[in-house]
Amino acid sequence: MEKKPIMGLENMKGLLAEICKKTNTRLSGIEQLIRYYRESLGWSEEEAYRYTIGLFLNGTIDQIKVLGEDGEEI
Repeated sequence: MEKKPIMGLENMKGLLAEICKKTNTRLSGIEQLIRYYRESLGWSEEEAYRYTIGLFLNGTIDQIKVLGEDGEEI
């Protein structure tokens, strides 16, 4: 049986932007992470967004946030 996406790409992008805003996470940093997944690992855009959203939902992003040189969380 073929796996069908529960949420479309545009909805995932909107959800991720909303999550970033609510968690005070820089969207630009998360977009860089998505670029890494796509360019280095060869993932599709949908896979990269789905996985990244999962990192927020399972608490991984909160655990790996560190302070940048400017004193702001990345």
